[in-house]
Amino acid sequence: MPATTTIEVIDTAVKIGLGGAITLIGTLLVTKLNHSHDHSKEKGKRHYDALESVGADVEEITHVSLRYWALIIEWVRNHSQGLDLTDKRKEELEKTKDDLFDSFKSLTVAESKLLLLGLDEPAKLLRAYGEYLKSMRRNCYYEKESLTEQTMNEVREELLKKREVLFSSLSAVYKSGL
Repeated sequence: MPATTTIEVIDTAVKIGLGGAITLIGTLLVTKLNHSHDHSKEKGKRHYDALESVGADVEEITHVSLRYWALIIEWVRNHSQGLDLTDKRKEELEKTKDDLFDSFKSLTVAESKLLLLGLDEPAKLLRAYGEYLKSMRRNCYYEKESLTEQTMNEVREELLKKREVLFSSLSAVYKSGL
């Protein structure tokens, strides 16, 4: 067996060192890519979660608004026949008015999420939707003599149209993943 020369020892050491360095660099690159991917994935999840939360907030206030609308149109129909709401329905109307008022906080929070995400157009549509609901509440109320069933139906149609436009905008953002 021949004796190992200094050059062979150095050659082996360089090969081992080079292999270790390549392994280390590869490990660092893979770790960095995985971290970047995980960060991107988490950011996307937070984005989708925020949009879903906004959608839920909009649906909650829509539900309360339509319940309010239903109670007011019930009064309009009764009033046209010379009747009033029952005491139970009046209590329900008062509770619904309070719920509607309280729901505006969720709408404000939803708008702030959209603005935080840089989604100005959906935020503007959400604000317009909220303004419409506020207008509905101020102009369509219990014992307003000039209210008609036709007016109330137009209010409901406009409410649903504004909701649809808002959700179309949110859906476009959701699908694009921005």
